[in-house]
Amino acid sequence: MITSYQRGYKKELEFIRKLKKTKRFHTVLRSAGSRSPFDVVALSGSRILLVQVKTGKGKFKRDIKKLKKLKVPSCAKKQVWVYDNGWRLVFDE
Repeated sequence: MITSYQRGYKKELEFIRKLKKTKRFHTVLRSAGSRSPFDVVALSGSRILLVQVKTGKGKFKRDIKKLKKLKVPSCAKKQVWVYDNGWRLVFDE
């Protein structure tokens, strides 16, 4: 049986592949087991994308509330992406 950690790990890797295919970011990193607010960090020449990757049907209100409080540079964007039979963006700031 697959654990929630394994399911999340697989979806993080899938999301990284998805970002790399866009070719909009020269560097895409996974924050391995960090317990940080972001699972994926993507860098371009002028932008930073900070992403929390989730799986399931939840609304993830607590996670979004935490991200809203975090101060980031103006060139950074915070997002929460959820996979549940397809990817959907649930928070974008």
